[in-house]
Amino acid sequence: MNDKKLGRIEGAVPVLVMPFDEDGDIDEDSLRRQIDFCLEAGAQAIAFGMGSESHTLTDSERAQVWSLTAQHLAGQLPLIVATAHTSREGTIALTRLARECGADCAMVNPQPRGGEQLVALFKDLSEQVDLPLMIQDAGGNAPADLLLQATQEAERVNSLKIESPATPHKIGQVVAGLRESGLAGGGSREVTVLGGANGNLLPEEMERGSVGTLPFPAIIDAYRTVCGCYVAGDAVSGKENYMRLILPLLRLISAGGAGGEVIWLYKAIFQRAGILRTSFCRVGSTSLPDWIMDKVWQHLTSADLLISRKLRAGK
Repeated sequence: MNDKKLGRIEGAVPVLVMPFDEDGDIDEDSLRRQIDFCLEAGAQAIAFGMGSESHTLTDSERAQVWSLTAQHLAGQLPLIVATAHTSREGTIALTRLARECGADCAMVNPQPRGGEQLVALFKDLSEQVDLPLMIQDAGGNAPADLLLQATQEAERVNSLKIESPATPHKIGQVVAGLRESGLAGGGSREVTVLGGANGNLLPEEMERGSVGTLPFPAIIDAYRTVCGCYVAGDAVSGKENYMRLILPLLRLISAGGAGGEVIWLYKAIFQRAGILRTSFCRVGSTSLPDWIMDKVWQHLTSADLLISRKLRAGK
């Protein structure tokens, strides 16, 4: 089999926000600036996912942003793109498109499929498209044993992003199963497990065997610092950095809403830092209350992060 090779997926992998102009069209210059920001901040791969409003894009827009990003990265980091579709055929077609556009890995959320349908989807993808696969477990419809079965039977699966209910416990179960089956620990085929959900339970996930996370990009260097501490065996520093750098922002996000409001917030941060031109969202969203945003700016401008330096410089 003539495989497209990909190195180990781990660490801090930002899920980009999708930049639009005032009319709702793709803003390519803002996308390039966002990629450059992530490179400078130490991202270990780049991803497009649900937080990128991927489901609102046309196929031609997907091809536009995937190709632009692959060309701009020029092999510096792996590119992971979301290719889920409501149909099996659509998922296969989007995964083929991802490969044609230069992506290095397809992230597939199998919802609403479960059971043998879920396993069959990844087997079909593995057999029909020469591209590494990441299983995105976001809906809680796949117990650990089913995720392990899909991973074992679909040889192109090289990673899982687990962000369903009770994530840390499921991560521990999946990591233990991968070790038992010889798919973890540096063998000829190694499958890694990462968390998601913007890193809300990052310390617990790392303690249970995760090797990274896929959060929004604004403070990706903070996530890299925390992941690096845990990988180095320094859980004390990892937890301290999480509490100091990440948790205050997550708490403010929780106070402000969910869904589109979260996406708007990260776009507003990048707009104020001069990275995005607008905070336009295609998903339904509203701006957060001034009192929350005042606390967001207070936290970010006082931290020692790349976004902090850019916000202070923009004053």
